[in-house]
Amino acid sequence: MTNIWRLNIKTDASQNIDARKFCINKNILGIGWPVASEEEMTWNNYYKLGEKKYYNEGDKRWWPAVNAIKNRMQINDLCWTRGWDGIYYLCRVTSGWLYQDSSEYRKADVVNIRECDWKKAGKIDTVPGKVVNSFIPDRAVQAVDDDNVRLYSQYLYNSLSETDHYVLPSVDPDLFSLISADDCEDIVGLFLQEKGYRMIPSSCKADTAAYEFVLKHIETGETAAAQVKQGNTDLNIDNYSELPGEVYLFTTDGNYTGKSSKTVHCLDTEEIKNFAISTKHILSDRLKTWIKIIDELGKKNL
Repeated sequence: MTNIWRLNIKTDASQNIDARKFCINKNILGIGWPVASEEEMTWNNYYKLGEKKYYNEGDKRWWPAVNAIKNRMQINDLCWTRGWDGIYYLCRVTSGWLYQDSSEYRKADVVNIRECDWKKAGKIDTVPGKVVNSFIPDRAVQAVDDDNVRLYSQYLYNSLSETDHYVLPSVDPDLFSLISADDCEDIVGLFLQEKGYRMIPSSCKADTAAYEFVLKHIETGETAAAQVKQGNTDLNIDNYSELPGEVYLFTTDGNYTGKSSKTVHCLDTEEIKNFAISTKHILSDRLKTWIKIIDELGKKNL
């Protein structure tokens, strides 16, 4: 099975050296934690010296990072990283663990490495949400264990490399079973803007449990709010009928319960799906890729 990783390249590089560009330009992924020895740097030698210099001295970050690069990561795994400019990259691992002790690698503080094949993926709207969120923890290397992220990453690498390196499975052609909760919110937000509303970005706060975002109608100035749920989650109309203005509810696989209300509108799954497919030119690059995946791989189920 192909594992998916994310690498946060934040090394103690020398001044004026961008370790992220260094890795991408050399087609390597790597971390720091150098050691000094006149002997050949085998894994056993490195481990003994690294354990003494880092782990025994209280640097608890050393072993999880080095263990991931040396032992857990496998050839043909895929790894995401991002540059200081916010551009994301995806690579395929092409070698086992290597230790590079030359001055240029030490100056970049990238010595424990794997050779790889970096491809430029693009801005944040190209990247699965779980990959983006995986950069929040302050770890050098982290696995992203999610079947949909794996499928997306394999498909994207095949596309970027113009190869069929990864044999992809057939997929359920249900868009909402593959995309993330954030993607669902994006589609509903775009749908409502096509209906004449404009989203207020500052209203998109995690602490507003009753709704995802607030909108204003471009002609009437009417206020509206939207609540979006992914999966088998029911939405009770009664919980929203007292909110000021219009309310739009959407659940991908749940039911709408409660009494009908003139101000609460329950969006139909097929209508939203058809909107996404028919207006894919305005969707995020990530959603466009998911639609391509469904078009190409969903046909295997036919």
